[in-house]
Amino acid sequence: MIDIRPSRPEEAEAQKKLWQLAFGDDPRYIDWFYQCCWQPENMLLLLEDDQLLSMLALLPHELTLPGGERAKAYYIYALDSDPSARSKGYGRQLLHYVDFHLTARGADCVTVVPAEPSLFKFFGTVGFSTAFSTRKVELMRGETKAAQPEDAVSPVSPEAYNAIRERLLEGTPSVHYGTGLIRYQEGMGRLSGGGLYRVMAAGVEGCAAVEYVDADSVLFKELLLPAAQIPRALAVFAELLPGRRCHVRTPASWDGLPGSYIQPFGMIKWYQRDKARLWGEDAKGYMGLGFD
Repeated sequence: MIDIRPSRPEEAEAQKKLWQLAFGDDPRYIDWFYQCCWQPENMLLLLEDDQLLSMLALLPHELTLPGGERAKAYYIYALDSDPSARSKGYGRQLLHYVDFHLTARGADCVTVVPAEPSLFKFFGTVGFSTAFSTRKVELMRGETKAAQPEDAVSPVSPEAYNAIRERLLEGTPSVHYGTGLIRYQEGMGRLSGGGLYRVMAAGVEGCAAVEYVDADSVLFKELLLPAAQIPRALAVFAELLPGRRCHVRTPASWDGLPGSYIQPFGMIKWYQRDKARLWGEDAKGYMGLGFD
């Protein structure tokens, strides 16, 4: 018998075991998620004969629509199934339950960041459409300029990071995260050797969420700074976070560095038609932090 429902407080350890089995993630990352983000009512489970076989998390956030109005949203995260139960359609069943669960809670929409390009097609079959893009550029460290004495980067708290982020994204159709999710990103960054940073370059303030992909590659999951100041910021980061190459993501609607390109990033499914019309079909929304 299949049962799909929100989780219960006593089921956290079983969920952690399934997460590690499905994704192979470092237990420290999993534990950090449960410290920062876990709410039993926002974790949906699929059980067969009382055995947990599939689950996903719903992370609450808001969208700023073109024109400034806000929408209530949830981000689908950590959709996984027991390897022994894959190809049975359990993930699809959970996604259909999400629609029932969130409309009952008054959500305007639900978002997702596909873990790989092929999954855009899968989520499209259950009603999602691409609505978020990112501008990306890949640079070798030798392409960055020398650091300037007046430029600086420094670690910053999740609260301070979010304040800078909100200010810089004002007027941009974008996702806004609560402090808990920014704190989650901070921990993910620190566990890899990065973190959250305040940036000053040529007198302009910005912010960056940074992780190491491997020993030689630094990922700026988001670098919110005008394009003209980015090379100076990267020069300072090169001294703080060494590596042979860096990958930089910025909002698609902002000007980018030479060689940057736009790629699809996230998807959305609308429940409220009025909000969907305000968003529009061609909006290049910005999510920034995919918690991959």
